[in-house]
Amino acid sequence: MAHISGMTGVFSLALLGLVALTSPGLAGGDDIDGSGVSNPEDGPPFFGEARDVSTQKLLVDAIVRAEFAKGQVILTRTDPEGRFRFGAFGKSVPPDTVQIKCAMKGYKLLDVSRRQGSGPPDTPIEIECLLEPE
Repeated sequence: MAHISGMTGVFSLALLGLVALTSPGLAGGDDIDGSGVSNPEDGPPFFGEARDVSTQKLLVDAIVRAEFAKGQVILTRTDPEGRFRFGAFGKSVPPDTVQIKCAMKGYKLLDVSRRQGSGPPDTPIEIECLLEPE
């Protein structure tokens, strides 16, 4: 019986890890070292919003997918205000190779735009996902 409860504990920890990866603010890890200060050595963070083009409203709980470095994928959701954030993907990942896509039930993706302000290479990259009702 102890073996079964041990396996249940392992399964619970694995499930908790999966929930952490799909929770806003946890997926992608923040690019902070615990001090609240960005670490420019890790590259630029990505942040943005998902918007319904027909109403211009921000979409809550849209799924946001970041693919980088040979098929690695991180998922998150937009927060209650329709916004999302991914921490930096690492210095070895060129920001222009990170592909961001958004999805939501009942919508189709029209466009994903990105803007990066002038400044150092670790300047945050803003993403806007435009979706329309199906």
